[in-house]
Amino acid sequence: MNGPTTYKAELIDRVIFSRWLNPPTKEDVAAILVQMEEAMQRLGTRLIYVGSVSPKSKVPDANERTILNNFLVDSRRTCIEQAWLIYEGTDLQHNLQRVIISGVLILTRTFDNYLSVAKSGDAIIKDVSAVLKKDAAPIFQLAKERGLVM
Repeated sequence: MNGPTTYKAELIDRVIFSRWLNPPTKEDVAAILVQMEEAMQRLGTRLIYVGSVSPKSKVPDANERTILNNFLVDSRRTCIEQAWLIYEGTDLQHNLQRVIISGVLILTRTFDNYLSVAKSGDAIIKDVSAVLKKDAAPIFQLAKERGLVM
């Protein structure tokens, strides 16, 4: 399912990848939650979520952060076993964003290994493989080919 320019998402194996070009709207979150719940019911198992944020995406404002937090809570409650957020980019701003997101997770007591923040898809292949109990490299390669992770 593709939003006009905000995100695209696709299920590969039991990993749902989403690529966020801009912070999500309430409508985006509602749509991807429906997509995840349908996939979970179809597969009969909880999903693994890998969201990637384009380095060109603007930093979420307070309202968008609330939407993201609600998405995290709702997806965890309904259909996601474990989640990773890839915040792409190598400059100081992107490094700071990763640190800030990780800090917020700790402060809100969301940091319990449910959601982790990474710099690239390659950095989490081993961790996703451990949750899947099989090599996730081919899944990530397909996701790269489809523009879901960089």
